[in-house]
Amino acid sequence: MNTSFIEFLARNEAIRFGEFTLKSGRESPYFIDMGVLTTGTTISELGKYYAAKIRDHFNEDFDVIFGPAYKAVPIAVSAAMQFGNKRWLFDRKEKKLHGADANSTFVGSQNLDLGSRVVIVDDVITTGGTKIEAIEKLSTIIKADILGIVIAVDRMEIGKKNSAIEEFSELSGINVFAIENIDNIFNYLKDNKVDGKSYVNNKTFERYQKYIKTYGSF
Repeated sequence: MNTSFIEFLARNEAIRFGEFTLKSGRESPYFIDMGVLTTGTTISELGKYYAAKIRDHFNEDFDVIFGPAYKAVPIAVSAAMQFGNKRWLFDRKEKKLHGADANSTFVGSQNLDLGSRVVIVDDVITTGGTKIEAIEKLSTIIKADILGIVIAVDRMEIGKKNSAIEEFSELSGINVFAIENIDNIFNYLKDNKVDGKSYVNNKTFERYQKYIKTYGSF
């Protein structure tokens, strides 16, 4: 259990507790949002957690850290900064129509070798739709060798029939690695305060148990 990361998420409200409607339509008792980490200090610290997970699985045997536009862009940049000689890359929602890189699908792709080894970073995987789009772009345009995907939190939810992450990996052929999972987060915050503040009370934990009983993959 990565208790330091769990406390980091809670302290900076990158995980919030309440009632949230997800894109899937599910009513969730929590929400993961890396987009709130907008200071140099917090995004730098987040990058260190991602870099540590990347090292765990790939050492430094990769070339590029890719963040799907737009919320994963600062994650990719901050993680790349922890390696020094690794590149960051992100995609455009629309092609640029002017300038030196007009019609380029990616930002950061100048002089990038075809077949570069890429690690994708993002916050969570729900259905994996945006990741599939990113994989298709990377594979088609720069012939990338996609090594894996690193996310902040595994929501541990079912997809169509089985684990959403397992279904994604079976469909894409790419493994997903999470810094933490939601069950560890809830159990740790139920039993521990962070800087003297309690984030998960009994009622919140009960709502989580009910949610995960319905949508959990374990």
